[in-house]
Amino acid sequence: MNQQPQQTPMGSAPMGGMMREPQKKSSVGPIIGIVLVILIIVLGGLYFWGKRLADNGDTLPPLEEEPLSTSDEVSDIEADLDATDLESLDADAAAIEAELQ
Repeated sequence: MNQQPQQTPMGSAPMGGMMREPQKKSSVGPIIGIVLVILIIVLGGLYFWGKRLADNGDTLPPLEEEPLSTSDEVSDIEADLDATDLESLDADAAAIEAELQ
């Protein structure tokens, strides 16, 4: 048999010597991919949730507006304030709270 010394590939140490550690690969690419997938899922969920709320038709009834003057005179503003019914605010707030629950 032919006994020649065994050659080692370039960059590796011969037997008995210290071996080089393999280079660590950067994991930034997979992390960015995972973040993008999660972001797409969240945005899709928000889109469908908003569409569901819009299609549901649960809206508050329109407010009854009192006719107000368009004048900026002090006497007209005072007349508008005097004509405004503030007694029904508690009842309106209670109705809104009941609808939300």
